Amino acid sequence: MRIRTYATHSTHKTLTSLRQGSMIHVWDQDFRQKVEAPFHEAYMTHTSTSPNYQIIASLDVGRMQAEMEGFELVHAQVEAALSLREQLYTHPLLQKYFRVLINKDMVPLEYRQSGVDTFYDPVTGWNKMEEAWANDEFVVDPSRITIAIGATGIDGDTFKNEYLMNKYGIQINKTSRNTVLFMTNIGTTRGSIAYLLDVLIKLAKEFEARWEESSRPERKIIEHRVRSLTEELPPLPDFSRFHDAFRQCPDTPQGDIRRAYFLSYDEENTEYLRFDNGALQAAMRDGRDVVSASFVIPYPPGFPVLVPGQVVSEEILAFLQALDVTEIHGYRPELGLLVFTEEALVDPAAG
Repeated sequence: MRIRTYATHSTHKTLTSLRQGSMIHVWDQDFRQKVEAPFHEAYMTHTSTSPNYQIIASLDVGRMQAEMEGFELVHAQVEAALSLREQLYTHPLLQKYFRVLINKDMVPLEYRQSGVDTFYDPVTGWNKMEEAWANDEFVVDPSRITIAIGATGIDGDTFKNEYLMNKYGIQINKTSRNTVLFMTNIGTTRGSIAYLLDVLIKLAKEFEARWEESSRPERKIIEHRVRSLTEELPPLPDFSRFHDAFRQCPDTPQGDIRRAYFLSYDEENTEYLRFDNGALQAAMRDGRDVVSASFVIPYPPGFPVLVPGQVVSEEILAFLQALDVTEIHGYRPELGLLVFTEEALVDPAAG
């Protein structure tokens, strides 16, 4: 076996460097024999002859920092993350509103060969992490803390913007309908962990007071929101299939997204179908394959449920109808979903 690994790395996310600084990491046993010359040619073709030297200098600082004190910095980062996790695991009030997702929540059992459900045990502490990392196909990164916030009755996007950012100046990037993700890095200090915990405790007390001061009808509204975020979750749909017009080989499920994507550039090949008035459902009942002409991406969490050339299934339609997020890229509520006309699917190559 020959190891041939290439990775691009947005350096500022893990090391000290300016934004837009990036590295290409190469670990290729066949690099000099097979690809060194074409690799450098491709790199020089796509890079600038007038780079930003401040960014280049910051990359060099980040590289030197990793070499000189990288182990110490990463060790401190992991310690800070474990401290935050432990407080969230054990604080009674925080447990009521914020639940840290553990290994068994994130990784199916068939990919956890160690059988470890969580890294942390209240009695023995952090004693199972090495076993999981040594044996499991997928593991939970302890420096990334995913917290389920459904018990607050507040969705992830609102919690991020109106509570963390606007009220306390805490910036996070990743949210879903009922989770938020806190990411520690080598710049995370004990003070920042203490501040975050203090803010979460304040918010938990605020939610507790909101409940105690609410009238009976108001409590029913809160209970409905909590139930919506914890129990009435729309089932995530599986990928349906590519339409036969974009199948490269009838014996495989692969499809040609590129051809479908550019076919939609001609407005004559597409139309809009709304599902809030039943037009899309009626087309499906009539036996028509309704085929998406664009990417459809609910945000959060920001993953596509439809790609160009994909057939709309009943499960995907049910998921879109059940969503309560306001931002769905590729979908215009006043028009509907952008789909291919039946004529365009007869001979897509001609388009």
